Amino acid sequence: MDRASLFYIVLLSILGFSSASFSYRRPCKDMSPECLKKCLEAALPVVAHGVPELGLDSLDPYILKKLNLKLPGGINIDFSDGYARGLKNCIVDFARYEENTFETQFHCNLTIKGKYRSSGRLLLFPIDGDGESTIQCNNIKLHSILKLRSKVKSNGQRYLDIKSSNINHSYDGRVSFSMTNLFKGNPEISEAVLNFINNNWKMVAEEFGTPMVEYGVNSVLKNVKRLFEVLSVEELQKL
Repeated sequence: MDRASLFYIVLLSILGFSSASFSYRRPCKDMSPECLKKCLEAALPVVAHGVPELGLDSLDPYILKKLNLKLPGGINIDFSDGYARGLKNCIVDFARYEENTFETQFHCNLTIKGKYRSSGRLLLFPIDGDGESTIQCNNIKLHSILKLRSKVKSNGQRYLDIKSSNINHSYDGRVSFSMTNLFKGNPEISEAVLNFINNNWKMVAEEFGTPMVEYGVNSVLKNVKRLFEVLSVEELQKL
């Protein structure tokens, strides 16, 4: 398998693909960083859907049926009936592939909405909330390095595998929080604490937002690993 084919397979796997509406065509064929960046930019709007018949979840929107977060300081947050949007509109900063290592960086505007229930303490404030939440992450940077390998299974076919992954994020833009009923029955304190959270958004995002970003990243990797498990290299090349 040539290097260009391997990159194309990884590209499809990372973003997810739609068997019903997939119409992506590579805008260029070489392995230069410029070409790989164009490939990602062309594919993002049309491939972040998922394939239920293969066990691949939708990535945009990504449905958050139920998510429990236990944060430092004893904060417990339960999200339900929510979703995250924005992956398909991410901006590609760069992409490169060398020696079975795929590296890329995106900037994204992500929106997370849903119901929440919280308890514990946030900095100096006791939290007892139950309401609606919206988190807007502007210009969040996602940097990933995936090391790949291939292996032959008992059926004699070759499959791809992720040898290791390193995915980091940072906040290059503001994170805005909107949460109703932070303090049950006390709208004045709720508003005061919410203003504090938004005025100190970076400190709060690093503690509060990191587990949610990691949850999303793990969901993407789950799609990649699942695709590698069910489709051989030969089958992937036919996509």
